[in-house]
Amino acid sequence: MRLAGGGRTLEWMARGGGRRRSASPYRWRTRRGGSGPWSQRAPVGDQAWSRTATSAAARELLQQSFLFPLARTIARPRVVGSELLMNAPQPALLASNHASDIDTPLILAALPWAWRRRTVVGAATDRFYRNHASAIMTALWLSTFPFDRGGNLRGLASAAVLLRAGHNVLLYPQATRSAGSVEGFRAGIARLALATSTPLIPIHVKGSAIIMPKGRGLIQRGDVTVAFGRPMFAAADDDPREVTDRLQTAVAALGRRHAGS
Repeated sequence: MRLAGGGRTLEWMARGGGRRRSASPYRWRTRRGGSGPWSQRAPVGDQAWSRTATSAAARELLQQSFLFPLARTIARPRVVGSELLMNAPQPALLASNHASDIDTPLILAALPWAWRRRTVVGAATDRFYRNHASAIMTALWLSTFPFDRGGNLRGLASAAVLLRAGHNVLLYPQATRSAGSVEGFRAGIARLALATSTPLIPIHVKGSAIIMPKGRGLIQRGDVTVAFGRPMFAAADDDPREVTDRLQTAVAALGRRHAGS
């Protein structure tokens, strides 16, 4: 005798037989009270395969044949100061203001090949590494690594490992996309530069906020300027907050210097 059927028989007998006026349902309707505790999966880990020679060759082909031409068509970028990188030491920390998702393709396209082939990009774990599809696509197209922008030091530790392996690391000290302003730089990138004795390359991207603003996607074409500054070097006993202020000032100065471009 099946349990469900036996249970209904016992209920019928307890009522003294007769008609089954309120028989138990064969199936109980499932009710949901929100997402379960197991619905939040852990972020996807680092895609180390994207830094192999084969992946780098495939990425260069994808970037040069599709990504960079598309970015240049949308943004019509003007590149200033990239010649300063030719005599700058590598590996280095590239630090830019951040106003749009199109910033990263524009900066990578503006880099000399000798720099771009060694550059990896810190991508927010909670945004770009939430699932395998997103992690694979960003790693393949942009050579990203997961950067935890929370209060812990895991993101900085990951970047330090890559710097010591000889990679340049592109980070956005504002930690999120702004409305085009140059303010709110966090001190983490300065601590990273001090801990690894790595030079800082200030970068300013101007005009991208009106092309692809935060939360709105692509809304129009426009003119963008990508400006590179001279390398900055920090002494081991420098204060991280002071180095951060110097970096923010340098990035803002690049924006003012090329305001008419």
